[in-house]
Amino acid sequence: MTAQPLEVFGCELDGITLIEASAGTGKTWNICALYLRLLLERGLGVQQILVVTFTRAATAELRERIRSRIVTTLIYLRGTQDPTSPDSLFAVNLFKSLSARVEVSEAQLIGRLETALNLFDEAAIYTIHGFC
Repeated sequence: MTAQPLEVFGCELDGITLIEASAGTGKTWNICALYLRLLLERGLGVQQILVVTFTRAATAELRERIRSRIVTTLIYLRGTQDPTSPDSLFAVNLFKSLSARVEVSEAQLIGRLETALNLFDEAAIYTIHGFC
């Protein structure tokens, strides 16, 4: 199998994807983006998405970064964020790819994000040991 760069906003969401890279290369950023795509594009709930990593520290960081990404994307949708911020640029790219794949209203997107945020304590984000 040949390693290929991950096109996070364009890759398929079916099947299994292994994200493997050195420290500081954007794994957490990409996992957050994939998580948001699953919430918004597929309409999955936080209880339906499994994220597994190695250490407790990595799990805590992923949990916080995913939650933060949900919040900042919700803020962007509500129009209360600086449009030039990095979070806004993420949201622009996310919604551009989303609109090319599915028809979903802004109200539906906001509803999905609000539900995800309200149920985030139930998110399945674990260490390998915790999952097993």
